[in-house]
Amino acid sequence: MAKKSGVNKSKVIREYYKSHKKAKVQEVVDALAKQGITTTANYVGNIKASHNKRRKAVRKVVASGGVGIPELKAALALIKATGSVAAAKQALAVAEDIKKIV
Repeated sequence: MAKKSGVNKSKVIREYYKSHKKAKVQEVVDALAKQGITTTANYVGNIKASHNKRRKAVRKVVASGGVGIPELKAALALIKATGSVAAAKQALAVAEDIKKIV
């Protein structure tokens, strides 16, 4: 079995796209090659496509639900902090009860 390098190629590709939003696949491959990271155009294209799917899903939810991106990020942070959707709902129910008292 080949020894893995310490570089997370997917993470490096996503970070590159964050700073170079309009970069083409071959530009990313060339830029990473200059950094000493070898990857293929197909791999970069797959990472880019999955990133775009997530962005489109967020836009679709925001457009249909009338909820903004900041609210969506806050909701996801609450779910991550509580550990599950059920726990987040329970925390919100408790917060609602406290709000009624105060």
